[in-house]
Amino acid sequence: MSAKKIIIIAGGSGGHVFPAITIAQYLIKHGWNVNWIGTKNKIESDIVPKYNIKLHLIHINGLRNAKLKTLLASPIHILKSYFKIKKIINNYLPNVVLGMGGYVSGPGGLAAWTSKIPFILHEQNKIPGITNRLLAKISTKNMQAFPGVLPNAEVVGNPVRENIIKIPSPMKRFINRSGPLRILIIGGSQGASIFNSVLPEISLLLKSKVIIWHQVGKYELEKTKKKYQQYGFDQHIINAFIENIASAYEWADLVISRSGALTVSEITTVGLGAIFIPYPHKDQQQLLNAQDLQNNGAAKIINQSEFNIQVIVKILNSLNREKLLKMAKKAFSLGVRNSTIKIFKIINNIYKK
Repeated sequence: MSAKKIIIIAGGSGGHVFPAITIAQYLIKHGWNVNWIGTKNKIESDIVPKYNIKLHLIHINGLRNAKLKTLLASPIHILKSYFKIKKIINNYLPNVVLGMGGYVSGPGGLAAWTSKIPFILHEQNKIPGITNRLLAKISTKNMQAFPGVLPNAEVVGNPVRENIIKIPSPMKRFINRSGPLRILIIGGSQGASIFNSVLPEISLLLKSKVIIWHQVGKYELEKTKKKYQQYGFDQHIINAFIENIASAYEWADLVISRSGALTVSEITTVGLGAIFIPYPHKDQQQLLNAQDLQNNGAAKIINQSEFNIQVIVKILNSLNREKLLKMAKKAFSLGVRNSTIKIFKIINNIYKK
């Protein structure tokens, strides 16, 4: 039998790229040949080649908050991208195309549809972006992380990396844990300036009550390190990007982060209490992603407009390991740990048809 071939289309942010990497690795392990289409100068151009996956890069910009010049040029860029992807599809002849989000999914999904290649769509968030709303009308099969997001879609959760799924449960991790509360701060794959400006001062006010591991993004690494150092603390771990996020989750007692769909899925997979500061998107997608955790007592949500030193210090002062273990157990009860297998079965079924 000839090799089973798939093109994965995903780009723009870690929230799109990392779930797609997880699926790609699982497919390769089970005899599939994988090609990837992504966006130039975005996270996938650094990450995907590390996994020995053939990567095709397209030049396309997002239209959210775009300047007039970008908006006027966008139909030309979309058309160029469409024809470039169509050419890749014609040369590679995949059995299936999988869209995992990002602006590149738009022309990619259209190219698959017009090439009569089965096109599968996955929506990670509680509310779909405009690209996926449109693609859901022409896709062969729709998948969603949360119920009721796309029409006629199967609920499969978000694929989470194997090393995160393998982390021991909170009931095992918290046994005999003592010392300062371990706070993990992750502002997405690019870091978050608002965290970098507020959290160093919190470390000063809480002193030995906490130890912090902070992902600050590559652009603000030196500046944020200096802030922590000026308060006389060198026990905190400051990274531009945490390559092995599983080790950070396993270490942490609590996470302070944005509430992108993948982060929320990873936190429920691991079982960790969280303080979420959703990015203030117009469609409130991050707020909606985090609401189930807050409703279940696994997390607290703070709107960005209300996020300040006093609010965070007050919450952290009210917490201890006993309370954090309760939050962690509640988060763990919401986790979907077989998402990758569910998606793999859907891809295989469509290939067989």
